Amino acid sequence: MNKSFTHMIIPTGLILIFPLLGVLIDGQSVLPYLVFPPEPVVTCHGTFSLPVFMAFILLILTATLPFLKVGLIHTRKKSVAAAGPFPWWGVVSFSGLACFWIIAWTRFDWFVRFQPHTFFPLWICWIVSVNALVHQSKNQCPLFTSPLKFLRLFIVSALFWWVFEYLNRFVGNWYYSASQYRPWRYFLLATLSFSTVLPAVETTKAYLLTFDRFKNGFAHCRPVPYLNSKPFAICLMICSCVCLCLMAMFPDALFPLVWVCPLLVLLGYRILFNRRHILSGVVPGDFTMVVAYASAALVCGFFWEMFNMYSLARWQYTIPYVDVLHLFEMPLLGYAGYLPFGLECAVVIDIVMEP
Repeated sequence: MNKSFTHMIIPTGLILIFPLLGVLIDGQSVLPYLVFPPEPVVTCHGTFSLPVFMAFILLILTATLPFLKVGLIHTRKKSVAAAGPFPWWGVVSFSGLACFWIIAWTRFDWFVRFQPHTFFPLWICWIVSVNALVHQSKNQCPLFTSPLKFLRLFIVSALFWWVFEYLNRFVGNWYYSASQYRPWRYFLLATLSFSTVLPAVETTKAYLLTFDRFKNGFAHCRPVPYLNSKPFAICLMICSCVCLCLMAMFPDALFPLVWVCPLLVLLGYRILFNRRHILSGVVPGDFTMVVAYASAALVCGFFWEMFNMYSLARWQYTIPYVDVLHLFEMPLLGYAGYLPFGLECAVVIDIVMEP
């Protein structure tokens, strides 16, 4: 267990240090980036740019169209077991989900004291509800298969998202309303909400894999044999650390690296020490877990943004160059960031769940 977490602690240290190094190289003080509660240091961004917008569309389509093509042409080859009865605790959790969603989007006088704090119970209900759907389909679910490890995900999830809150100081892509609390209260309340991220993604991944298209549709793609080579791992780590430096120096130009560099650092370190990782299956051509985790994060992302839209305590975005065509608060192209984020979740979940 301790050895496994070493494979998360050391890469995390690199992810935290190199943006500060970029700030120092740029001749700035690092102190504004270490203030707590965290606030983005960069708050003024470039206006909409059509060439940048089109370049992002091209990049996103290049990355996703091959998978969409494979998924669409997949035909079911195996029969699917009949679904079992829906568990009673799923009915309770779905009822709670509906109640907390209504409360989050309304303003009842009797609930005013707790109105800013609906995120955590809402997503607890989501996690339990989706576990119930998985249990109905497979007679097992992440919540019951390894309950202690699943609960451990909540602790690691809070630490995991705090890293992204830290990285956001350098690019200033999101901020929170109704968050005027004393530092320790802010920390505790935010940590509670952040703790639901990894369990939500893991549960949604398990649900997607109950569908044949996800379970079998991406298992026989083109192999990528070089992914497990040590030179490749070293190259990943060096490039990602350099990019973290540059991201802090040129935040408007390189803001997408917030979602890419942590993944590359974590992957590089895992490959270097011959540990299992989200791309292990890709070496022989099995993209099942890559597609499942990326899609799970995108599904969760849609519901994160939807539930957030009319909540009292919510986040908002300031994205350079592409801040148009919003779906809820998020610019439409911003949803692409959930795809690599899902793979980052997968790497960390693997570390927590491995023996």
